[in-house]
This record gives sequence, structure tokens and C-alpha cells, in this order.
Amino acid sequence: MKKLIFIFLILISVLSFGAKEGLEMGDKFPIMTFYDTSGKEVATSEKYLGKVTIYNFGASWCPPCKVEKPLLNKFYNANKDEVNVASIMIDNDGESVDKFFLENPMDFPHYFDVGQALSRNFLIRVVPTTYVVDENGIILERIHGALDWSQLEMKNLEELR
Repeated sequence: MKKLIFIFLILISVLSFGAKEGLEMGDKFPIMTFYDTSGKEVATSEKYLGKVTIYNFGASWCPPCKVEKPLLNKFYNANKDEVNVASIMIDNDGESVDKFFLENPMDFPHYFDVGQALSRNFLIRVVPTTYVVDENGIILERIHGALDWSQLEMKNLEELR
């Protein structure tokens, strides 16, 4: 019996090794609907076509997100003629998101992942997770974990092409 369980576990790990984990580099970023913290539809990702766009999935309860977002805001302000930033918050409620952005004002829009539908569809398992998408909607990079945006320049994103 132990041998059978061991073989089963090996088989599962081998089959899942090659499994795709959400959207990856080279994939077309899907058109998605964005909601405000009250659950009202306010935009779609089509709005961001035409410029390099950073989609940053985060949460108000996430310590690395609290460090990363202000650095991302500075990066955005230094490069806003060339880049869009959209923050997608996966919190359980809109009030937490509102409170976070009242305490930490950002110059880029933030959206609420109602029912965490987007993060489930994208298989977001770690926050923050960031997608860098080119002007045509092709994913250039997917980053799990926080980035030190103060160490990056726009040319670093352009080099991903």
C-alpha cells in the first residue's frame, strides 16, 4: 500500500511539474473588467492598451505590498508619460482597500478584485504579483513578490521586449 501511495504521489508531481501557472510571458493579457471598492464596474483593461502597463496585484494586509506600493508610485510619477499602472487589490472587502489608499495615497488607479475572481483566474498565489504588459497587450514579465521600484528605470521595462 505504501508503495502504491508513493507511486501515486510521484505521478501527481510529474504531471503537475509541467502545468502552466496562470498567465506567462508571451501570453496575451486578457480583457478584464475592473471594479471600484463598492463593486461598481469602472473600467476594462482595454483602457491601458497603447502603453506599457504594470498590473500590480496586492492586498492591504500584505506587508511587502505596503513597502512596494509607494516605490511603485514614485516609479509611475517619474515615467507616467510612458507607462500605466493599475493596482488590483484582492482584499475581502472594499473598506479595507479604501482605508489603505486613504492612509497611503497613490497617483495610479486602484481596483477591487470583487470575490477575488481575477486573482483566481490568474492563479495569483503570492502577493504582490506584478505583470508587465506591452502596448499591444502581450505579457513581457510576471514577477512574484515585491520589487524595489526605486532601483528600476523605464529602460529596464523596455529591455524586456
